[in-house]
Amino acid sequence: MAYENLQLVTAAMSGEIYLARINKSGFMGESRRVITDECLRATTEWFMSNKEKGFKYESIRENEHPHLFYTGDEDKAKRIIAILKEVTE
Repeated sequence: MAYENLQLVTAAMSGEIYLARINKSGFMGESRRVITDECLRATTEWFMSNKEKGFKYESIRENEHPHLFYTGDEDKAKRIIAILKEVTE
């Protein structure tokens, strides 16, 4: 099958999302394509199509509980971004 061994992979150095074949060593092979924009667009469309405002993932690291949020409201977006900037500064 043409899609065997294809995975979504986030590159450690660039942060780009790739659709890539994973070789036997567990690394991305030469057959890969950057699909960061497509992933972000599909995620946004998922929120809109399902009328969802947020999604919580199971903990990936100790004391980290990842969440994704969606809003079409510019004022809410500005407030959320301000809160997120407070945490990282």
